[in-house]
Amino acid sequence: MKKHLFLFLLFPLWSFAQQDAYLSNYQFQMSLLNPAYVGSEGQHSFALTTRNQWAQMEDSPKTIAFTYGSEKGKNVGLGISVISDQIFIEKQTQINVDFSYKLTLSDEALLYLGLKAGGNSYRSNPVDLNSYMANDPAKKALSRFNPNFGIGAFYKHKSFWLSASIPRLIESRRDDDVNLMARDRIHIYLAAGGNFPINEKLSLLPSVIYRKGKGINAVSDLSLKVAYLSQFEGGFAYRTNTIWSIQASFHLNNTFSLCYAYDTYLDNPLSGLNLKAHEIGLRIKLGNNSPEEPAETENPEE
Repeated sequence: MKKHLFLFLLFPLWSFAQQDAYLSNYQFQMSLLNPAYVGSEGQHSFALTTRNQWAQMEDSPKTIAFTYGSEKGKNVGLGISVISDQIFIEKQTQINVDFSYKLTLSDEALLYLGLKAGGNSYRSNPVDLNSYMANDPAKKALSRFNPNFGIGAFYKHKSFWLSASIPRLIESRRDDDVNLMARDRIHIYLAAGGNFPINEKLSLLPSVIYRKGKGINAVSDLSLKVAYLSQFEGGFAYRTNTIWSIQASFHLNNTFSLCYAYDTYLDNPLSGLNLKAHEIGLRIKLGNNSPEEPAETENPEE
């Protein structure tokens, strides 16, 4: 009972403060945030990530994400992106088709422009929750699908990359009858990263991402990783006043890659609850990179 009361108290805060499901290893599946990224890895790239937030608690928030992208023809990229997010009594699944068009700017630079189209399937069932109000209007089961579309741009250089996107351009209500704060809000994502060799074996991989949702405080992630050849990457990330993250990626061969992230809260009201998060991902590449890609020692998104 105490567990359910605690989650119920946190549920409104979570619903208002975090609208888009978010992965610490976002670079592993950038097409979730930016449709222009699809096809930039070459042909037939699959990725699956699972994230368990507040892992030590029963019924803790869980996220599963799947993406597929591939070059199609000379300049076109196509793919799909699916992310399912379950938080206590709330579950939402975003399903989108992603399209990109590649512009070759020089021998070392490419620009991808992208479109995302799909929607969000949202469900919640607070009926079984205890309430201090008789006939509480908020205790109403909700089920709704909101169509949406988004845009993005991805600039890829042999030593750095830039990303800008708005995955959803339409703000949709979760329910027309009940006045709820929760809705599909418009989010803006700006990101950048680099690949700077130290010597023949080691490289520095700094990156930053800025997220801003309508009516929600902006959040930024700063990360710094060290890459060893093309086999391993490891480092740390810091999320504005909220989370420290330890992250690692393992490239087993040209086909299989694994990533892992461990998040812990900083000194804020949630830190005393000892809440942690674990995130693990698998990527499979079945095709070769396009011969028109800029020459580079390692994919800049990594």
